[in-house]
Amino acid sequence: MKRLIATLILVLACWGGALAQTRDFLTLSGKVIDSQTRENLAFVSVNLKGTNISIVTNSEGVFTLKVPATTGEDEHVTISSLGYLTADYTVADFLKLPENRMLGVALIPVVMKLDPAVVRSVDPKVLFSTAYSRVRWNYPTKTVGMTAFYREMIKKGSSKYLVLNEAVVDIEKTSYTSYANDKAAIYKGRGSINYDATDTLFVQFQGGITAALDMDLVKNPFVGTTLQSATHFYDFSLDGIETLDDKACYVVGFKPKESAQPFLFIGKMFIETESFAIARIEFTMDLKGREEAAAGEFIIRRPPDRRFTVERADYAVNFKEYDGLWYFEYSRIDINFTARKRRSLFRTSYTVTGEMAVTDHKKGDFKVENDDRVRMRDILSNRVAAFTDEDFWEGYNVIEPDQSIDQAIRRIIRQLRRREED
Repeated sequence: MKRLIATLILVLACWGGALAQTRDFLTLSGKVIDSQTRENLAFVSVNLKGTNISIVTNSEGVFTLKVPATTGEDEHVTISSLGYLTADYTVADFLKLPENRMLGVALIPVVMKLDPAVVRSVDPKVLFSTAYSRVRWNYPTKTVGMTAFYREMIKKGSSKYLVLNEAVVDIEKTSYTSYANDKAAIYKGRGSINYDATDTLFVQFQGGITAALDMDLVKNPFVGTTLQSATHFYDFSLDGIETLDDKACYVVGFKPKESAQPFLFIGKMFIETESFAIARIEFTMDLKGREEAAAGEFIIRRPPDRRFTVERADYAVNFKEYDGLWYFEYSRIDINFTARKRRSLFRTSYTVTGEMAVTDHKKGDFKVENDDRVRMRDILSNRVAAFTDEDFWEGYNVIEPDQSIDQAIRRIIRQLRRREED
């Protein structure tokens, strides 16, 4: 079986208001909640209408969208998520807020019921097959250059961040009718390692940028198997209709057959009802009591005196439609595992997160040279120093870290904000 999404973790023993204006851009910030439950909404898409400038909310529902300083006050910002009505605001709505205040956004849930005739007539396997058979019409058949923001975090316990890396990457997104691999090169990067929060283990994430691109399951093989054999390993179900960017989507659930091989996935696909384009896929590894064995799928180097278990492995990928074609927009990987010494009752929990958000599409032909290409063996912590540019970061959209990030990381963020205000 192909190693899923090329997610590789190394565990090594170690010793031991809402708007601010600058010269070049405006920062629009807000917090998104469910209007009924008042819960924070993560992974909500925020987009400057008519452009490729977009971002998604973090786990607290917070977003920070940077737009050119020349953006007009009457231009619109759309805020959308599956199962909710799209909210529409103008830049002026952000401008009129008091300083240091975020725009509060309460999305209204939409309940869409399937017509009984639809339930009877639509076979989820047919939907699945149709979606992939229409890839050549729904997705780019030429190479597309992209700019994306990539961020990865390694967290110990519930609040201590060991590693925080951020990079702006250039992407050569190859045709969806080609077998050529996507390529990425780091343009700018920065990182922080909190050695004070480590104990006797140090965790690294190998190939995170490559893994984020491998999350494009429209272009790459279906989860844990090939596209051709997916129906042999998975059962499919039609779970309803939800909305994404005001587009109705069939929700096709999938789960492993009882006799299927281990380490497959439970998830759902959102297939747009008119074009049959895949708008989103979200899934989680089906561990089924194999938590310790699953560690062998992810952790490639580990001290012999430790035992590891994978508690969860969650994935999501979004696509967005522009001018009749759908483009890779966002992906996220969350792996949670525990480590304990042999014959010890105490466990330490670690979470590895990698996420990529496309911020722009490049005009004309674009190519990433092989010498510059990020590869699966690369560890971003070891590479970001070569791409540091103190004057650069203020001009790009940044997904802010979780509010519970530890003091060392918060200090870095405050320094970035102070530079933005200069």
